Amino acid sequence: MNDPFFSAATPTRKRKRTGPPRQTPKQHNTNNAAPKRPKQQYGKKKHDSDLEESENEAGLDDLNLSGGESESSEEEIEETAAEKRVRLAKAYLDKIQDGLDEDLSGFDAADLDRDLIAERLKKDEDELEGRLHRRVADIFDYTSIDEKNIKSRKGHQLAVTAVAFSESGLILYTASKDGSIIKWDMKTFTKLHTFPGGRKGVKDYVGHTDHILCMAMSSDSEYLATGGRDRIINIWSVKDNQHIVAFKQHKDAISSLAFRKGHHQLYSASWDRTIKLWNVDERAYMETLFGHQDQIGQIDTLGRERCVSVGGRDKTARMWKIVDESQLVYRGGISSKEKLENGLPKYAEGSLDCISQIDEKMFVTGGDGGVISLWDIGRKKPVFSISPAHGVNIETSESEGEIETPHWITAIASLRYSDLFVSGSWDGFIRFWKISEDNKNFSQIAQVPVAGVVNSIDIKTVFPSNRTVVVVGVGQEMKTGRWLRLKKGVKNCTKIIELPEFNTKK
Repeated sequence: MNDPFFSAATPTRKRKRTGPPRQTPKQHNTNNAAPKRPKQQYGKKKHDSDLEESENEAGLDDLNLSGGESESSEEEIEETAAEKRVRLAKAYLDKIQDGLDEDLSGFDAADLDRDLIAERLKKDEDELEGRLHRRVADIFDYTSIDEKNIKSRKGHQLAVTAVAFSESGLILYTASKDGSIIKWDMKTFTKLHTFPGGRKGVKDYVGHTDHILCMAMSSDSEYLATGGRDRIINIWSVKDNQHIVAFKQHKDAISSLAFRKGHHQLYSASWDRTIKLWNVDERAYMETLFGHQDQIGQIDTLGRERCVSVGGRDKTARMWKIVDESQLVYRGGISSKEKLENGLPKYAEGSLDCISQIDEKMFVTGGDGGVISLWDIGRKKPVFSISPAHGVNIETSESEGEIETPHWITAIASLRYSDLFVSGSWDGFIRFWKISEDNKNFSQIAQVPVAGVVNSIDIKTVFPSNRTVVVVGVGQEMKTGRWLRLKKGVKNCTKIIELPEFNTKK
């Protein structure tokens, strides 16, 4: 049976009423009563609650279509676009304020709020644009850094393979080949919590049962992700020190992890030659990216929905554009200009092992040939390269005499959106590099003594104190193998270096 509301023969135009709406006496249920019609909220999707009928509902002629007080009180008040922008802006400022309050104890926040919030807003705007906007490499006094003011902490039995600390500079995590994870207080450098590793082969263990190779912390310090040779990605709650979920979709060791800045979207790289995307909030797998022809060494990302990776002995770096479902391929394999007697290059890059994004348009890579290269996403070849960046290792052979092999780059990290990045090897130093004003080359500006194999580096300027801190994970052996073992004066430890600034900034 058709509803009379929709089956009217011809539409009738109602006269606009100038007076108050007519009051209709209540009608009792009789056989002659007009059929009941459902209320309709115009411009909104119908729900079951919108289709409920009232026993005493009047006919269509008695509906107040001008939006009287009786109906407006029942309808949900919609938020306008302008009101939504105001609400989100207030929520964003409140979030910034909460972050400031954590690190402003002992200060009058009322005197500092305006400048700090303005500085944070400017910083976020520049990072959103994805441009290099901080020329800070020359403001630090590297000559005043020596072994005495480098803080060192031990806690793992085997080599430290991964480090990560929060944007606020309050919490530090370290991981090791022994499968354990340690949470540190970066102000007092004391242990806050330890997640022990399990024996290899143990099933259903909460944690890792083999070497941990990588670690990443979300930019809001809510989640910690760890991965390793047991092929498992574990997600941990930073606040509660609890295990949340384990992802087991990779078919080989997890070599690298990275959180998208400002989001809980996680990228994972594996020796199975794939990159996978995860939504940590939903505890869900999203997508798999294919392209590399060898084990993926490292992955990195910033704020945009894209990531960069290096593929080991396929000698390529790749930029993955998630939204466009495309990838850009950059060819490595740099050779030195020096030649051997047989005419071959003295040093040749056999694999790309580590990568770090500087901003959304530039990144740096390091490989086993001791080469550090600066790349622009608009060019297929490096903009500039240095080899050997960490010197050479000389070994003596009975048959061939002295053999020179470069110290290959084992770790590299950039101070985001700035002209400064740091590299590590096993030559006894971490080296600081400055990118030129025209972004066409870079040069070494300092080196700091660090004994051992540098397996991981993290560098950040923590906010709001504006301290720049470098954390280095050091081991007696490399995280991916045992080709090298250093014992003399080398300890498995974590080193924390705060870069001192000159009194007068340039």
